[in-house]
This record gives sequence, structure tokens and C-alpha cells, in this order.
Amino acid sequence: MTNEFNVLPRSRMFELYSFLNKENQPAFKAVAVREIDIAKIEEIRSRTSHREKRPTYTSFVAKAAAQALMEIPEANRVAMRSLFAYRLIQFNKAHISIAVERDDADRNLKAAFIYTIYDTASKSLVEISKEINGLATAALDSDDIRLERWRRIKRGVKWVPLWLIKLAIFCHRHVPSLYIQNRGGAVLISSPSKYGVDFIVAQWPYPIGLSFGFAKDRPWVKGDRVVIKKTMTITMAFDRRILPGGPASRFMNRVCEILENDDD
Repeated sequence: MTNEFNVLPRSRMFELYSFLNKENQPAFKAVAVREIDIAKIEEIRSRTSHREKRPTYTSFVAKAAAQALMEIPEANRVAMRSLFAYRLIQFNKAHISIAVERDDADRNLKAAFIYTIYDTASKSLVEISKEINGLATAALDSDDIRLERWRRIKRGVKWVPLWLIKLAIFCHRHVPSLYIQNRGGAVLISSPSKYGVDFIVAQWPYPIGLSFGFAKDRPWVKGDRVVIKKTMTITMAFDRRILPGGPASRFMNRVCEILENDDD
């Protein structure tokens, strides 16, 4: 049986991410799912003649989420632990974070680092797209300031005792200014669409996790007819302690309404 498996070398990055995932509490999470018509998104994207300037789907979802957060402030919150109890922290701006898959976590592990688009609501679709373009492949040893958070994680995993990293993560999680600096805000966006996956229910250590699936033609009921439309599926995992079902549904529906109807 010695050829049936291999024991991989110890990975400090894996231990770090395992620690981070302890923040996910399934008992507190609920999920909403909705399929949307993306005709308006495709119309806006088609207006741009150069591919490199075309807004990405991620930029549309980030912009819609930011606008919805500003309209529904009870969604723009996080729960933090004080000395004796948890308390709610209200964010005044919409900082949208995105999960960026990297191949350079360590030799046996791919991992996602979190990049934050600060004050997302104030930025255009093109500005957002430009800001996040190439994050997955940018060289770590370049002067790209967008990778500074990932560089800190990599240096910490290599040189800092794991217990000290865990202490820093705890402080980042429960001190508002450090949370904003190191994590962003209430919403994180992820997507399996580049792999052709229709949708995924992704739970992240954030109050709200939005995910969108592969955009393609699907059957769509219009009146009493079935037509073919290009659609995508939006899923939202949310902390129901912070955002109960009613407000969560309003936030989810508002994000989808913006994506289907807004003309940035």
C-alpha cells in the first residue's frame, strides 16, 4: 500500500488559511440565489471597442454591490468582539473586496488573497476593471503596489512565528481601523466563472459573500414563452446575525436590479 498516497510537506500557508477559515460559522450563515438577465451588462460592454478597456463582470458586480451598500446601510456592517461582547460596526463607505487566486502560495498549494477596491461606489466600471486587471498573474517581485497585502502575507508565513501571525489576524478582525486596512469592508466577491462553473455557494469570513457564475445562453421564461437569454447566477452567503432574512433579500434583489437595469 506504500504507493497509494504521498504525505506532502508541511505548509505554513495551509495552516494559516485553516486558521482563517475557523471564522466561518455555518450556523450563522444563510444563502440566497438568483439568476439574472445580463443583456444590459453585455450592451454596456459592447460599447467599448478595445478589449482591454472593456469592463469585466467582476467590476459590474463590485459596482452594484457598492451602490446597494450605500442605499441599504444595514448591510454595510460587521460584528466585532470587544472585551466582553460582540458589537456591530457600521461602515460609512463601501469597500468591496475580491478573492484573487494566486499560483505562488507555496509549492503544493494554490490560494486566494483578498484585494480591496476602496470607496468602490465612487469609481467607474472602467476604473474598477483597470484596478483589478492582472492581479492573479502580476509578478510578486514587481513594484505593483496592489500586491503589498499579498507580499506581507508571504513574508509573514516565511519568517514570523505562526502564533504571532494568528494574533495579528485576530487584531485585524476585531479592531475597526485594522479591519478596513487589511480586509476592506462588509462584502467579498468571488467567482468560479472562468472555469465554466454555473454557480458556487462560497462562504468566506466576511458578513456578505457574493459570487457569480459563468455567463452563457440559457432558457428564460418571458410571459408565456420560453426564450434564450444570456444569464448568470448570483449567490449570496450572509451572516444572518448581522443581516436577517428580510434585509438580506432586499440587498440581494437590489444588487440584481442594478445589474439588470442600471446604465453606468
